[in-house]
Amino acid sequence: MDLPQKFKNLRTQKEISVYKLSKDTDISQNYIRRVEKGESQPSVLILEKLLARLGTTLAEFFNDNNEVMYPSADERELVENYRVLNEEKAAAVLHMVKLMTK
Repeated sequence: MDLPQKFKNLRTQKEISVYKLSKDTDISQNYIRRVEKGESQPSVLILEKLLARLGTTLAEFFNDNNEVMYPSADERELVENYRVLNEEKAAAVLHMVKLMTK
């Protein structure tokens, strides 16, 4: 896998400039450019932060299997919000969704 090229391709496909990605993640433009050129190897935490802003996860980014279905932005938002709920609220949301899909 060519991490720098794959990362740059993802960023350009999402139409997010290096400047915007830098501002949104508090990671310097120079560092992002070095990652895209293969001059710097980001830590897992930095890469995860950059990928989150680009709307993907580490697992999705490193998965080369094109048959995998990735969640939409709305699905991802739903999951992210579900994960921060306490157990009682999470159970209520799950119950509501099950009722709505019957």
